[in-house]
Amino acid sequence: MAIKRVNLYLDAGADLAFITYVETLDEVKQIMKKVKGPVSIAAGMPYNIREFSIADLKECGVARVSLPTILIFSSLQAISRSLRQIMEEDGFSSIIKGELLYSDHKLTDLLNK
Repeated sequence: MAIKRVNLYLDAGADLAFITYVETLDEVKQIMKKVKGPVSIAAGMPYNIREFSIADLKECGVARVSLPTILIFSSLQAISRSLRQIMEEDGFSSIIKGELLYSDHKLTDLLNK
């Protein structure tokens, strides 16, 4: 049903087809065979993060990959690590030293900008 619907949208002039809740690589392959235009897939979701990679989607010809929740989950993980460290130290020394890294920059470098 979703494939039929996105093909109608594409026929009506939509630039891109987005089908929600794609769980498996086999589903991606079926979508790519049947959709008559560029396709967007949400990856890194709890239901598909172990099923396919971004490279898999590129190989299948997916035009656009969205990552709607991966940064939220990563942020929650970092928050949990920080809070655990603060509880273990009963202070902030690791944070002040910049030992807790969340990106290519130390937290102290980010605060000093």
